[in-house]
Amino acid sequence: MLIASVSFYQECVMMEPEKILLLPAEPARHFAAIAALISSQETEPSNQRTFTEWYNKRQDSGIRVTVAADKQDLVLGFYAIYRDNRNRERLYGLYLIVAPAHQHQGLGSALYADLLEEAKKLNARTLKVRVRDTCDEGLRFASQRGFVETYHSIEMMFDLDQWDPGRYTPIIQALQEQGFYFTNMAELGDTPAARQKLFLLNNNAAATDPASHGIPPWASFEEFERDVCKSYWYHPDSQIMAIDIRSGEWAAMSAITVFEGVDHAYNLFTGTDVRYRGRKLAQAVKSLALRKACEFGVHTVRTSHSSQNEAMIAIDEKLGYVRTPGTLVMEKVLGHG
Repeated sequence: MLIASVSFYQECVMMEPEKILLLPAEPARHFAAIAALISSQETEPSNQRTFTEWYNKRQDSGIRVTVAADKQDLVLGFYAIYRDNRNRERLYGLYLIVAPAHQHQGLGSALYADLLEEAKKLNARTLKVRVRDTCDEGLRFASQRGFVETYHSIEMMFDLDQWDPGRYTPIIQALQEQGFYFTNMAELGDTPAARQKLFLLNNNAAATDPASHGIPPWASFEEFERDVCKSYWYHPDSQIMAIDIRSGEWAAMSAITVFEGVDHAYNLFTGTDVRYRGRKLAQAVKSLALRKACEFGVHTVRTSHSSQNEAMIAIDEKLGYVRTPGTLVMEKVLGHG
């Protein structure tokens, strides 16, 4: 969560307004139900604790979460609008999900209208949302409201039971002979200095993803440390990197974890410094991440890539990943401001 993780769900066309209340979400009252709605749509599930952690990290950037509830305080749907990549001016991500039993009653339209009012108050310029590529109604809902696809997030899955851990040993040994040292954040002490280098490698490598348009995901080290190093899913021994012994430069990295409540590992991000590409470093650190996944005791690993990142998709397919249903990332430029 990754690091984006938002959903846009189905349109509703009729509602009895006297029975529905739109309320600011309260953690103790509503977050468990909101997390359950998110889990109904996302590959990586959420729960009250993980959603609360995500929410708290965005308190300083104007996050708004609103629920649609009946008079018994049953959450029927919700929306969230929050500051997304701070390196893109006035860009806001959003969720909008309606419970299946309450769709086609006008609830989605009411939540979206209220969301637009909040967007105006926040002086948002662009709204960004993710729609499951198997959800025709969600895509129609977003398209009818002016959202256009910016890229397709390809999701992939790896069967660890078919993994041969020795397959990439020759590549790793060859790179070691060339002067590369493979380690992880735990071995490096997870120090502030090491985290700073991890931040720089993450940010610079991510900014060269074809879908990033050269814009790094974090505006500052402090933001990276908050979102990554201080998250419950961050495990220093699962942040794997290759370091050039001669120069001390961090050349490549791959991060893997197991999110709470799931039976699979997730390869969060793999990146190589542009100066070191074409030397099979991504294959090496990814294979070490799969070895780590075996230690987690899971049987599958999931990951995702922009459809425009053909090089990384090819590496994963070579490793043995197969494609699964993904998400469409869509944006809408607002008229106000």
